[in-house]
Amino acid sequence: MKRRQLALTCALVLALSSGVVFTACNPNIFGPSAEEIAAQKEAEEKKAALAPFVGIWEAKSIEDEKNGTVTEDMYKDVRDVYLAIYGYDFSDDGTGLFVRFGAQKPFTWSVDADGKLTITLAGNAGSYTASVDSSGQMTVEGSDGSKAILTQVSTTSGDYSHIRYEPFNPLTGTGNISKNKSSHETKLRFNITTELDQVIVDTDELYVRLIGIASLKDLKGFEGYVFEVINRTPYTTGYQFTIQDPTDGYWAYGFNVLEPGERVYEYVLNDQRRDKSLSEVTDVKGTLEYDHSSNGALHNDEKTVTFDLPTGQSK
Repeated sequence: MKRRQLALTCALVLALSSGVVFTACNPNIFGPSAEEIAAQKEAEEKKAALAPFVGIWEAKSIEDEKNGTVTEDMYKDVRDVYLAIYGYDFSDDGTGLFVRFGAQKPFTWSVDADGKLTITLAGNAGSYTASVDSSGQMTVEGSDGSKAILTQVSTTSGDYSHIRYEPFNPLTGTGNISKNKSSHETKLRFNITTELDQVIVDTDELYVRLIGIASLKDLKGFEGYVFEVINRTPYTTGYQFTIQDPTDGYWAYGFNVLEPGERVYEYVLNDQRRDKSLSEVTDVKGTLEYDHSSNGALHNDEKTVTFDLPTGQSK
């Protein structure tokens, strides 16, 4: 009898101890905390405030102090000449893409209690405010003095099926290459063969990230490095890459000029066909020179950054 009572007691202790362990491992067994509920509510309210504006808005008319006025009748002609739109793509995570006839400018955005949007380009590259009237038209005014009237053509971010020209994405090879791009069309059609991720420059002036090694889709035997470059200044900025390996004779040169806030994927291509893959080269050096700005002024001197380039493994 005593043995049976002892067994029952041990079983009860084991069950209780298991329950304690279970409770300790599950701190939210009684539901989320007040802080978690408040944070979730704030996130839901923020998403609800953004929801009416999410999607793609394309211009009807544009007023620009530097580039002149484009009326509603003129817009379609300008769009077809450049094979590109003027518009804003708003994502529900508070990021977006401003497309200015080929120039692509990433931004962040928010909405205040009165339904007014604030759009901010990277760094000091500029900002915009926007509002939507009762007719559904959006008016966007920029810190650069520009003003545009837009209409919503899609309620889904990234859905360009309802417009004539989709912005070109060289990382996927989709979209239309606009006619005002400074890079040659052939250089924009590449395949990433070796994935690399190395930040070269991250300042208020410029952001440069090495994406990887790529080969041309249309020409075999030519390789180069692809960089993501964002101009964070309020000025049109130029830069140039020089990449070389003195041992293997690799040499490549690339340059571009970007609008304020513009992002490009610069393909610095070795113009000489090579039998040896770039992923096999062991001592690649890079030099980046770019326009220097500070204290609200663009200077005549350039900044120079030198860096080593990894080769990685081809995929």
